[in-house]
Amino acid sequence: MKKLVSLVGVLLALTMLLTLCACGGEAEETPDPAAENEPTQTETVDVDLTALSAQLVADCGITDYVDLAADKLISTYQLPADQVVAAAGFNATSSGAFPQEIVLVQAADETAAAAVADQLTARLSSIAEQAASYDPASLELAENCDVVTQGVYVGLFFSEHYDAMVSAFQSAVG
Repeated sequence: MKKLVSLVGVLLALTMLLTLCACGGEAEETPDPAAENEPTQTETVDVDLTALSAQLVADCGITDYVDLAADKLISTYQLPADQVVAAAGFNATSSGAFPQEIVLVQAADETAAAAVADQLTARLSSIAEQAASYDPASLELAENCDVVTQGVYVGLFFSEHYDAMVSAFQSAVG
């Protein structure tokens, strides 16, 4: 009887040991179905830039503006046409001598986005240089605005509504 009790005790001890070893292993991750639908860092979320442009107009209460077609933006801002997937934007009246300029671009890749950003930054610098001699309000605005790049998306926001527009842009493309 003592042998049987000892044998049962050893079996229980082995069972507990195996159970502890099994629990100590790495847990297997179950894939999250929702995560499969989320874009990875290398994927690009397609954003309707024309709709985003219209949203910026509406959200900022801009009433006196002119929409600019993609081909017009590409030629006016001398953007590399072969590297632009989509573009939208508008010009609007402002309190200064220079109109507000909003340009939204989806570039072919991040290298193209950098080239587009360089062109738009040159435009913003040009506004500042011109305004320096006769329009302090536009100069101050140009100095407080910037070109924003997020992935393959680039935005020029020379506007009195800079902060709100950048926030909406980043929410849409990010």
